[in-house]
Amino acid sequence: MKKTLRDLARYLNEILVPQTQENYAINPVYTDALLCAEQDIREGVGAFRSFLARLYDTLYDKGDVYDISKKNPHGNENRTTLSIYYPFLHNLRIILIRIGYFGVLDQNEQALVCGNNVFNEKQTVAKNLECLRFLSDCGLSIEGMDINLKKQDLKEIKTIKITYPDNPAMLTGMKVMAISEGKYGTLVNQDVFLRCDYRAIKKDKTDELFILKDTIRSLSLDVQNFILHLHQRYLDKGLKCVVEIKGFHVYIKYCYKRQDVWGINASLNNGYHINVKPTKINEYAEIIKAFPEVLQKIIEKGYGCGRKRKEIGHCDGGCHGLHIPLDDSVLDIKNHIETWFDQEVEFLKKK
Repeated sequence: MKKTLRDLARYLNEILVPQTQENYAINPVYTDALLCAEQDIREGVGAFRSFLARLYDTLYDKGDVYDISKKNPHGNENRTTLSIYYPFLHNLRIILIRIGYFGVLDQNEQALVCGNNVFNEKQTVAKNLECLRFLSDCGLSIEGMDINLKKQDLKEIKTIKITYPDNPAMLTGMKVMAISEGKYGTLVNQDVFLRCDYRAIKKDKTDELFILKDTIRSLSLDVQNFILHLHQRYLDKGLKCVVEIKGFHVYIKYCYKRQDVWGINASLNNGYHINVKPTKINEYAEIIKAFPEVLQKIIEKGYGCGRKRKEIGHCDGGCHGLHIPLDDSVLDIKNHIETWFDQEVEFLKKK
């Protein structure tokens, strides 16, 4: 079943990186680029996060109006491609990033002064204006053009002044996060702008445990404690924790050498789940027979491309691994999950 734009808005609100009271040190490339004090940047990023939460709330309330895409993602797809499935938010993202990236903070840091390069030239005038009106509903004030005038040449607009009367500091936060997205994004840490991932602008690398705790914070306390226990257990067994965030898909994986063993997933289409990529099941088949039926069925499904398996013959998401939903039901089988992972690691090490 297709996830709607309202579903996406709710999910993005969930994965917004939480506010922090930490006076984290900021990479000098950002303080040099903005000529701002670290405290001003930290305050601005916090204000930008609040703005994004407001934007997602507005998008949730009005999502049915803007949910125009007819294309449905594959049911097992973890990444979310905005340009294909949610073009309105894709256009919003482009305009917001360009306002932040190209806009120049005025002397008092109360406004961003922009040119016509903030518009998405691949979209019609009507679609650009639709985005600006939506942003106006979210609290942005846009001076220098009439966003309600349907027929106009956007190329003729020379100067636009963007303000945010509710909290002008937000403009500083939007600018620093736009710079981070545009100039310093990485292949394994994408979409920092719409997640307001302040960790991308920190001087020091953020510990994986910190990211894990942020990621699973919406789960029940008992499930969180179970995941944190697994995290430490398999670090102690020599596995490496690696964080990848692509297309709003958060994947925290635990690897033995180059082999992904298991991981935590958060994605729009598949929710929160444990992901397992076993390769040594035949080595401990007798132990699996003692597992609860629900876990045996997951294991029996097998891991691998469904297209290449005669009994399936189509894409079933098998290449992503086996899924264990991360709800309270996982607590009933947590000891067996631990036994399973222990066996997998043991036989990987024997190899």
